[in-house]
Amino acid sequence: MYGGFLYGRVKVKRVKDVKKVQVEGKKHLVVHEDAEIEKLLRNGLSLKAKIKDLEGKLGMIQERIIEIARNRREKTTTVTLEGISTQAVVTFRESYIVQNAIENIKVPLGPLFEKFFDKKTEYKVTADFKKFMESDHSLGIESPEEIKSDIMKYVSVKETKPYLKMEEKG
Repeated sequence: MYGGFLYGRVKVKRVKDVKKVQVEGKKHLVVHEDAEIEKLLRNGLSLKAKIKDLEGKLGMIQERIIEIARNRREKTTTVTLEGISTQAVVTFRESYIVQNAIENIKVPLGPLFEKFFDKKTEYKVTADFKKFMESDHSLGIESPEEIKSDIMKYVSVKETKPYLKMEEKG
């Protein structure tokens, strides 16, 4: 509640809700709401620092889980790591990188070249290419293994960041 008193000829409001706040060893008298702001900001900054630290620790844990999964992968895209009451499912994602010199095998591939590769500013593989490279289907090619090895002279596999899901079982 505010009261008032005259100070000279100016009426000054009386502030009843004043709090003493200590910041860095100094005591300050401030309005209750300003004391609350200081407290909220200090708590918020403290939590922000703790979250940053925890995110760093979580990142290290996730990197180690992905490393273990990568070692157990055996040419699969998904690896499940079982704990006693927990599990982690790591899904590896890959994409192919195509060099522009891929045009050197355009003639041996014939019409399959356009089926396997799209040219924008660079070549990108299509879904049919992935099926051809990862299956036994030859798509009518007489020596598919030879063609596959010729293709891989111009195409490399790039792994993107794996997706990791940690959860309780049940």
